Amino acid sequence: MAKAKIKEETNTLEAAEKSLREQLGYEDVQKIEVLGELCLIASLDGRPVVLVHSPGSDGAVSAKDEEYVQELGAVIDDGPADYVWATTTGEVGSGYIYSWRPELDCQVSAIPTSDEIKKLGAPGTAPRKIAADPLRFKALQAEFDELHEKIYSAREPIDGSNDLTAQLCKLIFLKMHFERHPDFKVGGVEFEKVFDPDYIREHKGKAVDQIKSAFSEVKDLKEYTASDDRGECFRIFDRDDFIKFNQPSTYALVAEMLNRHHLIEPHQTGVEDDILGRAFDVMLRGKFEGKGGMGVYLTPQQVRDAMIQMAFYDIEQENAGTLTRRDPSTGKPVFHVCDPCCGSGGFLVTSMRALRKHVEKLVGLSKKQQEELLQEIYTEGFVGCDNAPGMVLLARINMALHGDPNARVFRVENSLTTEVLSPETYDLIVTNPPFKKGGIKRPDNDDILDAFLSDIDNKEPLYSGDGLALGAKPNNKGVWSSVKSIDPAVLFIDRCLQLLKPGGRLLVVLPDGILCNSGDRYVREYLMGRKDEETGKFVGGKAVVKAVVSLPPVTFRLSGAGAKTSFLYLQKKRVGDEQGAVFMAVADEVGFDVKQNKEVNLGADRNDLVAIVEAYKAGQPVEES
Repeated sequence: MAKAKIKEETNTLEAAEKSLREQLGYEDVQKIEVLGELCLIASLDGRPVVLVHSPGSDGAVSAKDEEYVQELGAVIDDGPADYVWATTTGEVGSGYIYSWRPELDCQVSAIPTSDEIKKLGAPGTAPRKIAADPLRFKALQAEFDELHEKIYSAREPIDGSNDLTAQLCKLIFLKMHFERHPDFKVGGVEFEKVFDPDYIREHKGKAVDQIKSAFSEVKDLKEYTASDDRGECFRIFDRDDFIKFNQPSTYALVAEMLNRHHLIEPHQTGVEDDILGRAFDVMLRGKFEGKGGMGVYLTPQQVRDAMIQMAFYDIEQENAGTLTRRDPSTGKPVFHVCDPCCGSGGFLVTSMRALRKHVEKLVGLSKKQQEELLQEIYTEGFVGCDNAPGMVLLARINMALHGDPNARVFRVENSLTTEVLSPETYDLIVTNPPFKKGGIKRPDNDDILDAFLSDIDNKEPLYSGDGLALGAKPNNKGVWSSVKSIDPAVLFIDRCLQLLKPGGRLLVVLPDGILCNSGDRYVREYLMGRKDEETGKFVGGKAVVKAVVSLPPVTFRLSGAGAKTSFLYLQKKRVGDEQGAVFMAVADEVGFDVKQNKEVNLGADRNDLVAIVEAYKAGQPVEES
């Protein structure tokens, strides 16, 4: 098998070299080893422009391969390379392409020709060479996967892959507590001694009981409640929550893996920054089951990446200082991000990575200063809510492993009405809310629907920044009155606009009906106003519609959601803001298909969202197919 894999890699690299030379015009193409991995480097004037790596398979490039080739491209001599390319065919347009150029620093749809690179020139500001360890990262991914598979086959009393991950997170949480408190004891015995694979194998059931007892004690500690801006505290765990694993061998496996790493300060074991978190996130994406389990699903990474890239591009273009500015009266960072329906925290950690990329480009800050700044912004500025306790745990662990050990993720009854989230607080909200036609009905939900009448006065909306009005709708005479039922997604649009500061940005996944159906026209007019046929300008409205990107039906098929969806990009109006042209695009593919209720990776070259984001940044809409 190993020889076959090497042969496959060699054949692919030979095909890639031919493509680089004959189709893209690179003359200086060399085979090199990067940390023991055979790669190609295409150079111009001695500067590495393209690094090529083959995973050595005949299928699509996986999420693990994508992360790995990024790491390889970051550590080469005189690098990072401008572009990295993971391919299983070597053909132009195939595989995964990522740009390390500071003005891009994201996935792209194509490698420029050598002539195009010459026109671009060397990066104006050399990219900061990140401290990356591809081999360590690859090993971490393998560790998480192997651990998950071994537990899954151990016949523990768990309800599917999602439940397994939730139980694993409880042990990660326990390990994090021990790192914060090295003197922590359970039943008078040092936890370090108990959470040792040899001790567990020797004492079996006793050790299992001690670890379960430790979790029961730690989960109730005051320090593991998250405080909102009002000072109210929220528990991560229910009082009767417990670790479901029973077999000593499972605990020994987990201890063996986790004890190789420092989770709170990963650099102590040579794992840099958020590499541990990224490996966990890849495992989470790969193992999460959309149906059953926790009854929730994850927004695909391809969609998350596109939404976050568009938002951060605009923020950096309009006023990049917003991302790191402090309030002069308090000294606290002012940039605030929220996902009121955060699930496992995917949008939040993707935003955290985007912010990290921005901070790593700042001139004049040491690595220590960068980390301190990031920690402050993460702790003060990133907030998530969900009503599922399992999701709150996953999100807090996910964010902790990305550098925010005190993540403010709150379990709330309903994000539509919770006081945890304050009006006009956030600069960016990225979310995928629940939607179901007529899902919120009177009289069972009178309290919710009544809350969404606060901005109705004299039977019409006032469009005030902190008001809510979509608990009502107009009749054919334009008179607004309370609705009897409504899709919760409509209310979430209104709620998110209420939570945003003026000028704040909302990117939200919605069913297409809200954007297209004649019956929901009032929602669209509430958002962007009505068009004056004489002037061509929009009058009224709470927001500027920046973009609408249509997603293919397969996007949420694993979740059992049959509705056709799009993501909508809004900016809450400030004084003087006017509606302009709306960027509109259609993604026919997002890099995967669903067959026999399983996700099948089609490859990064079949993800239309990459080209759509590039077109958005260039100011040109993509032609609809």
